Amino acid sequence: MAPMLLNGQVVLVLRGSRRIYPGDIAVYYSPVSDNLVVKRCVLNSDVEPHIENGWLITPWGRWYLAGTQWEQLDENQPEDSLFMVGDNQFKSFDSRNYGFVPRESFIGRVLNWRGND
Repeated sequence: MAPMLLNGQVVLVLRGSRRIYPGDIAVYYSPVSDNLVVKRCVLNSDVEPHIENGWLITPWGRWYLAGTQWEQLDENQPEDSLFMVGDNQFKSFDSRNYGFVPRESFIGRVLNWRGND
């Protein structure tokens, strides 16, 4: 899948983590660096992941799982957390690398975006 957002684009964010569902694009603090990141939610912690031939399959796309990335889905999924992935899957550092993200790390979901004109 091609990236939905590009660097420099302006986004409108609806604050609050309770309004984020699989399929939404959301803003949150990275559990690794504490930087703000924008990724797509593809799983919540109460859903069993569907993995087929090394691919995580969701209604919003397919994401390849390499090496230790499998472990992020095999380990106990923290309650009330979300699995976030980048649309540019082969270059994205996301939940496949650091696991589920707790809801308290989220700012909110992206409602709208526009180019940097």
